[in-house]
Amino acid sequence: MSITSAITSPAINAFLACKGQFASVTFKSNPKPAAEFKGTTLEKITTGVFRSGVNFANLSSTKEGIASGERGEVQPLAWGEWVQFPFVITHKGEQFLRLTTIKGMKSAQTFKVNGVEVSKDEFESFLVPSARSENKTATEVFNIKESNLISFNGEVA
Repeated sequence: MSITSAITSPAINAFLACKGQFASVTFKSNPKPAAEFKGTTLEKITTGVFRSGVNFANLSSTKEGIASGERGEVQPLAWGEWVQFPFVITHKGEQFLRLTTIKGMKSAQTFKVNGVEVSKDEFESFLVPSARSENKTATEVFNIKESNLISFNGEVA
């Protein structure tokens, strides 16, 4: 599926129509396992409330950071190109959907190893240390592969 085929995807249509509103989103990721677990299939499914269609430059945290000198002015994308600003980025033949977290809102995750649900700790034991949650910094804005979208506001991808 791609943005050009959005007509056939109610979830993508709902995503593109959401301009800063709160939306229930479910998506997956398939992190690469550490070398000693090569051949193991890892899957993390996340469900939460996020926002799409938000211009990073208009976020209060961005404006406050610039005003206080904690950060510089907003720069162009570090990678990829906008297909549809501020929703979709294309990079190396893949399309990415941009989402914004909501302060104080927690998301729920389900972790699977070779299709079997496991605890977060067990799941993370299959990752290289740098990919584990204790070594990652949460970001306010993030991107998911379009192909990893499962549902958006109840519309199935």
